[in-house]
Amino acid sequence: MIKNFKIFAAIFFLIFSVAFPNFVNAKEQINVDVADEQTEISVAEIEKYFKTLPQKNKYKSSQRPLMIQGAMNVEIENLVKSLKNPVAYRFSNYFYVAGTYKNYPVVIARTEQGMANAAASTVIGIEKFNPVAVINQGTAGGHVADLYLNDIVIGSKSIDSAAYKTEFSPAGAGVDFTAQEMRGVYAYDVTTNFFQPHKEFFADSKLLKVAKKAADSHSEFAVAVGTISSSNIWNSNVDYINFLNKKYGSLCEEMENNAAASICQSASIPFIGIRVISNNVTNGSPWDESTAATCQNFVLLVAENYIADVLKK
Repeated sequence: MIKNFKIFAAIFFLIFSVAFPNFVNAKEQINVDVADEQTEISVAEIEKYFKTLPQKNKYKSSQRPLMIQGAMNVEIENLVKSLKNPVAYRFSNYFYVAGTYKNYPVVIARTEQGMANAAASTVIGIEKFNPVAVINQGTAGGHVADLYLNDIVIGSKSIDSAAYKTEFSPAGAGVDFTAQEMRGVYAYDVTTNFFQPHKEFFADSKLLKVAKKAADSHSEFAVAVGTISSSNIWNSNVDYINFLNKKYGSLCEEMENNAAASICQSASIPFIGIRVISNNVTNGSPWDESTAATCQNFVLLVAENYIADVLKK
């Protein structure tokens, strides 16, 4: 019944978008504006809680912690509140909270939004906390019509969808966004001892196995496994979204995952990206920040399994 409803909804939206394209475009712009406004409200509320935490400037632990990342307060609030004995840290204006979860040290990192911030926060987090592994998680926009709000995407790999090389075209010829080939981003390669371009970064096999196990064991989560697309773009162009899905297999898009993955690749830190669908222009699902809680709940299950099955063995 649910599957049939999703199919009907997708067909309805497709017909509606063709008949009233300006309405659909205007609606998506409203969604972007509402997302920014809701985020500002959430920041003020959650910051009050963070300010009540003990503050330190040097981290000590006999075990290397698991680091879990989220770009915004709404993407880390539940994670932070799940920690026992939380302590806050600020390094170069990047915010971290360390504590224990399931009797194992865990660090929650607020990377801030965007690729540069994610990379900087990851580097600092590695230097200050020496994590045993990194999970990047949070909200994302869907790239396929059968992904709806609160659906989870486990990133078996990630790409930077803005890291491409275009074919030559003369002035006045117009822009063909499909005339491109992925160039990738540079990360350190231990086999060559040089920084090499990587078109995609793959999830750590153990983390991926644990994430799939969590999905199989908890049917309340609708989970897909595939490619996460990253860039500093909030993309509302359905044709381009369809192109990214067809050419690169992209299931969703966000603004931090691939940057964090590239840093972890360079530092030889196991990494995985996990995202929740918070909006999807291909089926008319509006942006909803409450989906961030779903992702955090699933990631806590992944963390619990990783701690029990890998870190404590």
